[in-house]
Amino acid sequence: MNFLTSLLFYLANILLLPPLLIGLIRTGKARLQNRRGPSPLQVYYDLYKLMRKGETISQTAGWNFLYSPYIILAVSISVALMIPWTGTSSPIPGDLFLVIYLLALGKFASGLAALDTGSSFGAIAASREAAVSVQSEPAMILALTALAVQAHSSSLSLMLTPGHFNPTLLLMIPLALIALGLSILADLSRMPVDDPATHLELTMIHEALILEYSGRRLALIEYASALRTTFLFGLMAQVIMLLLHPFPPLLAYFLSLGLIGVCGLFVVVMETTLVKLRWRRIPNLLSFAITSGALACLIVAMRG
Repeated sequence: MNFLTSLLFYLANILLLPPLLIGLIRTGKARLQNRRGPSPLQVYYDLYKLMRKGETISQTAGWNFLYSPYIILAVSISVALMIPWTGTSSPIPGDLFLVIYLLALGKFASGLAALDTGSSFGAIAASREAAVSVQSEPAMILALTALAVQAHSSSLSLMLTPGHFNPTLLLMIPLALIALGLSILADLSRMPVDDPATHLELTMIHEALILEYSGRRLALIEYASALRTTFLFGLMAQVIMLLLHPFPPLLAYFLSLGLIGVCGLFVVVMETTLVKLRWRRIPNLLSFAITSGALACLIVAMRG
């Protein structure tokens, strides 16, 4: 696949898949709770409605608040073009540490925007987001570093390419998946770290960060969040596929979509059966993720 074809292919997936994934998760949760729930396509209509609505902007809001949604969306699209989350080669060569820093930049922009309006809820959410990120990012870095050492490269395309199977992967991949999975749930403010369905300001993280947004900017943030969910689930799918033999591009694409759907189903079950952890218990969960990532690195180091 040449550069232009790969770019158009990824852009089409970036445009269409994230709202559908979020819609399927919401519909699945409703069905498990014996409710009819919204259509999986409802997210498309919600984003379209928000894009047409007017905005209410605080008088104390500065340029951080106004431009952060565009920065967050640009960061999400850039990372989505660097990670080979569809099972095919990404159009832009992505480096492990560049992707981590870009994701951190998006969180930094959202935290500044939450503080910019002077809202107490925004300040609480920004401090909680920072506290969770300080613990979840090391787990993600350790898990991906183990994969990078295994592949002898920090390039995501080389790290996530099946074909270099060895017995070490049977021990390392499950530990890396645990670290990645828990850090991704924390990064996306999903259960048991946060309940995305709640609107109780004293308990929510992500929703309080965007509480002051409305209209077009809210649509951009919601879409960026859906896109981040999609490519992070796709990242987990590629890690799982390292245990398999290489597939033709078309088969690898549909297998990646299936594994992304499985990750979405896992989230549906988690958010239906689990309750939100107390704030003081979240470090215990994330320390388990860091330990799993460190063990994955240790296994690779002992092999080397």
